[in-house]
Amino acid sequence: MKKGKFIVFEGNEGTGKSTHIKRLSKHLDSISHKHMVTREPGGTDFGEKVRTILLDTQSQLDPLSEALLFYSSRIMNYRNVILEAINRGETVICDRFHFSTLVYQGMCQDCKEVTDLHMVLDNYFSKYISLIIYLDADVETCLSRMGRRSTSDKFESQGRDFITKVKSSYDTLFSTNKKVFRVDTANNADIVSDLIIERVQEVINE
Repeated sequence: MKKGKFIVFEGNEGTGKSTHIKRLSKHLDSISHKHMVTREPGGTDFGEKVRTILLDTQSQLDPLSEALLFYSSRIMNYRNVILEAINRGETVICDRFHFSTLVYQGMCQDCKEVTDLHMVLDNYFSKYISLIIYLDADVETCLSRMGRRSTSDKFESQGRDFITKVKSSYDTLFSTNKKVFRVDTANNADIVSDLIIERVQEVINE
């Protein structure tokens, strides 16, 4: 059986990941393309419990402890959910993956141990990735959207300096990755969705 595609959405806070994943999923439903949506941290019962710990605004976890929790959740989700779906020939859409851990816990917080861990595990987690959709927007747009939310998690609440670091880190990380499709989400949401759907159609038709 032909393996399914693995599509990862990455990006800063306020760049529209949830919105555009929902729109893409709705489109794939409309053409009867079998797919599933998962998220990180999360995807399994264990992962959702870890998510609650990691996004707690009162959390005092250091970057390496956070990263190890992310990886624990990720391994469960990857082995038991993502790979099984890919092997069934389904397309998997993942809201964040291991690049987020490198950016948030490694690059933005200058944690060498997290960066080293990413280098060790990158080939394992990247092996089946077909496409990375990098949703990008200027910092002002991100902050404006975040300001309209009723609640904020640990990472959203860290302010302008952190959001600026996240954007810079993603830009650096993805500057040479050939699987990356960058979309400026400061544009009209319909235009952004159309660009994403067009690129995903190309990938699933390969």
